Amino acid sequence: MKTLPCGRTIEDILHKLDDSPDPHELECRWCHQERRHLKDQTRIVLDQLRSEDYSAGSRDLSSNVLNRISKLRPTQRTWEAVVRETGDDVRISSSEIISDIRQQFSRSQTAQLNYAEVKATDARIPHVQWLVRCTISMLSEATVQQIEQEILEYVQVGLSTRLLVEQLRVEITVEDVHGEILSYTEITR
Repeated sequence: MKTLPCGRTIEDILHKLDDSPDPHELECRWCHQERRHLKDQTRIVLDQLRSEDYSAGSRDLSSNVLNRISKLRPTQRTWEAVVRETGDDVRISSSEIISDIRQQFSRSQTAQLNYAEVKATDARIPHVQWLVRCTISMLSEATVQQIEQEILEYVQVGLSTRLLVEQLRVEITVEDVHGEILSYTEITR
């Protein structure tokens, strides 16, 4: 596997392609460029596979390639958590939590949620400590700090809509409308 000038390999970036970039990738031009290149390649391959003529041979090839690609994607995670209203334990998927957060972002006039990831960070079950990673596009002339505060509020409200939250860490990547990274911030509440 090819090694970039910064020391990371393309495989390192490929395995984290669906995650938001880590602090190194935010500042490293080689990692940032390779991430964009890999995302473009993935999109092109998937578009070609979808538009292929489905003769017997190409159907087998397409099926094989799609099966390999699907194995690289993370599986949906389910968490044991505490319901805020009742204190009862509940099993909830990451997609349900992210849906609650996206609902809050639907009110925003200044930011668009592009990517979100939710993880429990405490070892005890049910979980009450959470990490939310999100990538946002700024849509207005607001400052990055204003956008970050708005994002933090949306994440807090979205997460605590259903769940008891004792500690929250939010990793925010803010991009402009062209996908250029403007900032990366970690906030703990």
